[in-house]
Formats: sequence, structure tokens, C-alpha cells
Amino acid sequence: MLKAHSLKLAAVAFALCAAFVMFSPEAFAATLPVKASLIDHSSVLQLVSEAGIALATLRSKHDDLVSRAQAKQAEIKDGMAPEDVKRIEDEHAVLVREIEGVKEDIRKAEQEERSNPASVAAERTRSAEITTLAQRHNMPADFAAKHIADGTSLEDVRKIVLDEVAKRAEQSRISPRATVLTDEGDTIRAAVETAILHRANPAAVKLDDAARSWRGMSLLEMGRVFVEDTQGVKLRGLGKRELAGVLLGLDRRSGMMSTSDFPQLLANVASKRLRDGYGSARQTWRPFSRQSNAPDFKERAIVQLSGMPEFLKVKEGGEYQSAFLGESVEKYALATYGRIISITRQTLINDDLGAFDRLPTLFGRAAAELESDLVWGVLLNNPKMGDNVDLFHADHGNLAASGGAPSETTVEAAEIAIGAQKDAAGKPLNLTPRFLAVSRKHKVGAQKLLTAVTASKTGDVNVYQNTMDLIVEDRLYNAGGACPWFIIGDPAQWDTIEYAYLEGEEGLYTEERMGFEVDGIQIKGRLDFAAKAIDHKAFYKNPGN
Repeated sequence: MLKAHSLKLAAVAFALCAAFVMFSPEAFAATLPVKASLIDHSSVLQLVSEAGIALATLRSKHDDLVSRAQAKQAEIKDGMAPEDVKRIEDEHAVLVREIEGVKEDIRKAEQEERSNPASVAAERTRSAEITTLAQRHNMPADFAAKHIADGTSLEDVRKIVLDEVAKRAEQSRISPRATVLTDEGDTIRAAVETAILHRANPAAVKLDDAARSWRGMSLLEMGRVFVEDTQGVKLRGLGKRELAGVLLGLDRRSGMMSTSDFPQLLANVASKRLRDGYGSARQTWRPFSRQSNAPDFKERAIVQLSGMPEFLKVKEGGEYQSAFLGESVEKYALATYGRIISITRQTLINDDLGAFDRLPTLFGRAAAELESDLVWGVLLNNPKMGDNVDLFHADHGNLAASGGAPSETTVEAAEIAIGAQKDAAGKPLNLTPRFLAVSRKHKVGAQKLLTAVTASKTGDVNVYQNTMDLIVEDRLYNAGGACPWFIIGDPAQWDTIEYAYLEGEEGLYTEERMGFEVDGIQIKGRLDFAAKAIDHKAFYKNPGN
């Protein structure tokens, strides 16, 4: 009797669930066997929940009983004792009876569900709409199932989907920044440049996959294929002279082309080799010099440091006194240096790779050597300073009275001289040697002087081991006479030599144009550079021997 009553409650609850989901609270209340005024929406929600849980529980219980019955039947094995077989069969029969009872309960509950076909149809429509919205707007995989099971109204689901779409639009709005992509023409251009550089200097430039397809072609063949592939202009049937003129933009006949990237490509190759040659040159002066670029070509006045400003005691309520630099100045101005190299029709016709390797490399190296000439020239030419005294002079206390090779004695004299330098107030600057610059004539002796050795007695101790950096510079070599050498202080401690480029064009600057004086491309290498000794105190010169 109790079981029948429970089943009836379950069936009624399931019917309530279907009616509540599909209708408004007022319409739903009208279907109840009691007055609507006695039932509120929260009570209905509870009944719906209980009804759904009851039917789901019955189905889950049925599946569990079937699994247990199958497992129990599988326990019977051949050769088992009769009493054990009888016990298993009795337990299996109990499970079968329970299964039949649950099946009857499910049948009655489903019958109650079918007694409200309009409610079921409305629920199916709601579920289909929610599923369609979820798929159309790429909602998460469990979105539709969750809201169908939760009984979320179609209007609420639409609002949730709309909010999510708006959020995605905000996150994926178009950025105002532009991204520059590499097109096919850029890829081909880079491949041809690499192929030409590899032909000119195989050891220095390795072929990549893109450049490998251009291997073995002459300059004219590369140019013809490049123009045909990038511009769609057919250049077959032209002689070498005509083809070279067209590739360089010198021959713009009807039916050909007005412009071509090939001259710029060739100029890029030559410019790259020119800059590589500049960068590969050995410059021994940079460690003891300081860079300070100039905005223009006007003469610059660099005020010398008269000394470190002395900190003065300030009395209570007193004023701080201003510190000033010295009045002595050193002046210099940028100068412009440069040369032009040309890539002509003859270069292409003769397949002359020297125009893309040896000549630009030598030009680039020449620019670097010019910088070295100017900086080392400051030390070798001994110019006048702002006080109208030579850079190296007895009055500056930085010139040895007689020449000699670098040794413990001569280096000690240089160290004492630099250490004796004072500022304008007569206070010692405590400068210490940082670099020893020698020619190859004095290289071995200087290396022995600065290298650590294991001494067997006190007299063999190398007192200057690892105290200075050795600079070997061939410009200090004088085949017909004495070879000077220098002790130089740390530029971070005191002013030494200042060098400058034109601001924004540091180092070698290159530019190209179509030639007027020559039939071809002209590449100009330009260097705006200057170097000047700013102070004498961190320098010491020995005339050498």
C-alpha cells in the first residue's frame, strides 16, 4: 500500500514538472487539483525538482538492478556445490522481482508524462531553440545541455548568448596598429642578394634554401629571371648589352619596363659588403677613447675638467656654493670623407663579382682605417692643446726625457708621471695607467712585462703583471727610427680622446643613385668623423728606441 502511494506521488510530481516548465506560474496553477491561491511559484519549483529526481532515480535504480542481476548469475560456475548454486539462484530471483517492480513504477510515471502531450511538445521546442542558439554562436559544448536541464527560459538564454557575443566582439576589436608582411617579391629579392654574395665570397656567405635555386646563374641571368618573375616582363631575345641596359634602368624602350628593383638589389649587395668591410676592420683605439656625437658641422668647444669639484662645508642656514668647470677648452669640428664605387653595364656583362666583394670590402675597410689614422694621428702628431702647449710636452709632465723600450724602469717612470698629475687646485688626481700601447717592435718585451710569471726569487717578480691592457698598433712602428710607445689612463677616470660622428649617421653611411657620369649605379660611402684629445693628464709618451 505504501509502495503504491509512493509511485502515485512520483507520477504526479513528474506531471507537475512538465506542466511547470512549459507554462507560466498562473497557467500551471490552473492545472492543479487545488486552488491556485494555495500554491506559490517556489512550492511548484520544489515539486518539479522532486518529480524530475524521482523519475531519474527510478531509471538509475533499474539499470543498477539489471547490472547486479547479471553479475549474480555469472557467479554460478561448473562444479559448484548444489547448495551454493541454490543460494545464488534465490538471490538472483529476488533481484529479478525488484527489477519487475521498478519497471512497473517507470511505466506508470511515463504514462503520466504522456497524459500531457502539449507540455512535452513545448519543452521539446524550448530545447531545440536553445540547442540552435548554442550552435549558431559557438557557445561552450555543455551550454545547451546545462540550460535545458536547469529549465532556463528561452528569453534568459537569448540574453546570456547576447552578452557573450558582445564580450567576444570587445575582445576581438580591430587594432589600430598595422602589421607589415613580407611579400613574395621581398623573398625573391633576399634570395638573389644572398646568391650574389655567396658567389662573390662562398666561405663567408652560406646559401639558404631560397637562394639555392639561383646558384650557378650569371649576373645577367639572375637579373633576367628576377625581372620576369617579379614584374612579368619577358626579356628573352635581348643581347647582353641591351639586357644589361634594361636591368640597370638605362634602356626604357617601349614594351619594356619603366622601373625595376634589380638596380636597388645590386646596390644593396654592394652596400652590405661595404659596411661589412668597415665593421670587420681592427680598431685598437676604441678602448681608450670616448664617443660623443655632434648634431651639425659647427665647431664644438669642449670644456676641460679643471678638477673634481670640492665639497664645501655648509653651515646651518647657510647657502650651497656653485661648482664650475675650468675655462680651458678644446675645439674640433666634424669633417666629411667619402668615395663612390660604380656598378656599370660592363660589370654585368663581364659577370664581375669583384664589384660586389673585393671593391666594396676594401672601401669599407678604408673608411675604418681612416678613423684609426685620425685617432692615432692625435698621439703621433702631437698637436697643440687649448693652452697652446703640445699634447706631449715637459710642461705637461707627460713626456719622457729620453727614449727607451718598455721595461720595469721606463714604465715606472711613466706611472709616476701620470700619478703626479694635479688638478687646477693643486690636488692629486690619483690617475693610474690602464693601457700600454706599443708597436710590434716592442710587443714581445711588453708581453713579458705584463704577463704573470712564477718567480723563483724576489728579483724575478714581475711587478707589472696584469696591471694594464696591452695594445699593439702598427701605426706606432717606424722602420727608419725610434718607435714611440704610450701609457694611457682610463677614459672613465679622466678625459682622453673624444671622437664623434654626425648624429643619426654613426659609422659608415651609404646611399645609392643611378649614375650620370657612368652608365650604371653609383654607391657612395660617406663618413662624418672627428677626433680630438681633450686633456693631456691621462697620457704619457716615451719616444722609444
